[in-house]
Amino acid sequence: MTVSAVLSDALGVYRRLIRRSVVVAGLVFAVIALADALASRSATLGTTFVSLLLALVGGLLVQGALVEVVRDLHEGRATAQLPVYFERTRGRLGTLVGASLLYGVGVVVGFLLLIVPGLIAIARWALVVPLVMIEGLGAREAFGRSAALVSGRTGRVLVLVVAANVLTGLASAVITLAFGFLPTFLAVWLGGTVAGATAVPYQAHVLTVRSYRLT
Repeated sequence: MTVSAVLSDALGVYRRLIRRSVVVAGLVFAVIALADALASRSATLGTTFVSLLLALVGGLLVQGALVEVVRDLHEGRATAQLPVYFERTRGRLGTLVGASLLYGVGVVVGFLLLIVPGLIAIARWALVVPLVMIEGLGAREAFGRSAALVSGRTGRVLVLVVAANVLTGLASAVITLAFGFLPTFLAVWLGGTVAGATAVPYQAHVLTVRSYRLT
């Protein structure tokens, strides 16, 4: 499928699942944004570390749960209660965290090797999170499976990842700026919560749709 077709399909999924997706993401990003707001008020080493840790773990928890939301739709299952999606993801959270750290290290090393390998890594490993959740793979197997699925389509998948990130990044920036009239603490907390709840689900849906199309 073309990049535009995947983006369009993901938008359709987003619209169909918007209430559930926004609530799933909003519950977690309310905590992440609160930690960010506290860190902005008192930027100590401790608050900064907690903020970064919550962003990593919470972001993966949201991505995993959103994959499960789309999985129920794709497989024709009845929608589950919200705690069920978080419970399914919790069992895979260790694998997701390990895979995310490996992904980050691999991309950074790739960029240090004249940038191009880093771009290839971004594309080849783009489907790791959906594959960990949908196929129950370990981190190493998910990396290999993602690379095999993307092989021959690296350029298109890279464009898709960049497009999804740009779209959600712009949406997040606009939403965050809309709360700029509030005091800094509230602006960071409420803006981050609303931006994460509304923008992040679309990005997650893009990669899940791409994963299903390739498998």
